[in-house]
Amino acid sequence: MARMDLFAGMTTFVRVVEAGSLSAAARQLRISTAAVSRHVSALESELATPLLVRTTRRLAMTDAGRRYYERCLRVLREVDEAQAIGRLDGPVRISMPVTLGFVSAGALMQSLRRKEPGLQLDVRLEDRLTDLVRDDVDIALRIAAKPPLTTDLVARPLARWQLVVAASPAYVRRHGEPRTPSALVGHDIVSTTHGTETWPLRDENGSTPLRLPVRHACNAGHVVRDLVRDGAGIALFPDWYIAEDLATKRLRRLLPRWSAGPTDVYALYRAAHRSEPRVKLVLDELQATFAA
Repeated sequence: MARMDLFAGMTTFVRVVEAGSLSAAARQLRISTAAVSRHVSALESELATPLLVRTTRRLAMTDAGRRYYERCLRVLREVDEAQAIGRLDGPVRISMPVTLGFVSAGALMQSLRRKEPGLQLDVRLEDRLTDLVRDDVDIALRIAAKPPLTTDLVARPLARWQLVVAASPAYVRRHGEPRTPSALVGHDIVSTTHGTETWPLRDENGSTPLRLPVRHACNAGHVVRDLVRDGAGIALFPDWYIAEDLATKRLRRLLPRWSAGPTDVYALYRAAHRSEPRVKLVLDELQATFAA
């Protein structure tokens, strides 16, 4: 199969899978159903394995077909991106932690859309360490995790913050205000992790790590903040995350001499994409967003 025929065959195969039938793919591609069938058959002959199981009622992928479909998607996406090199329009895929995304993703996407309407933004909120190549991600935001030691990836620092102890004024009125880290023992602790949690609090005299039992837990940071606002207990928050709550007195900082951190945030991206205008635009906007 010639290289251009192979590319057309891959495009047709992907369209067949996504359309669900040969005839539907033919209508979308504006070619005959027979031509679609010939493309798929030529691929199967080239690969020496069936890709689709055809019956009168339905069409399904074989295991080989499923693997080939995933590879076709990657190849076709790479071709699209190669055609867009030097242009600002096109796709940019960003992965960021859920809590960070709730606060910053909306403003980031709105600002980028205004600056470059041709961008196709795909922002994924997920609390896991994505593999940029395997998961097809252009930029991944990482918190606290150390940058990987490889020349294939670049880590761009975005922000540094402290973790501070806070509770609602109502909770403090009911339960009293702890004046030292050890006084936190016996208080209701709210966290994103269940069981027990270590708070590495430090002041100018050094570190005071505490293992505290967690009373209420939720793996979503905004839920933890809502619980603490409601008087459920005491939590450790990034200082930026509750800055407005502290200013409006919805929350009160406790143990002001102590904090945990610093915690670093950086954007991870592939070195091969360093000069791509779209990636650079998004990285610069991330930098500005976090600086603000």
